[in-house]
Amino acid sequence: MTGTGAIIAFCALGGLQLLGLLSAWCARLSEGSRCQTSFQCLFLACLFLVGGMTIASILIGSGCWLLLGITLSLMVLTATCDFTRSCRATVW
Repeated sequence: MTGTGAIIAFCALGGLQLLGLLSAWCARLSEGSRCQTSFQCLFLACLFLVGGMTIASILIGSGCWLLLGITLSLMVLTATCDFTRSCRATVW
């Protein structure tokens, strides 16, 4: 792919990655609010899209699979980390 097609594909993948990271952050921040279900659904849709694009990029042999894999990992970590309880003391 050369020229305009490559630029469009690059921008689409970049936009998908940004949307995925933003949806993970919104899903985490909306915890307990009225919008929680909507943001969680958006996050799951983005998670499936980024995961599918990662698998497709590996199968095609494209070099962008690493960036997609990093985005996928950051999405999962952002959505699952509990930032509000990080200051709690641990007792052994």
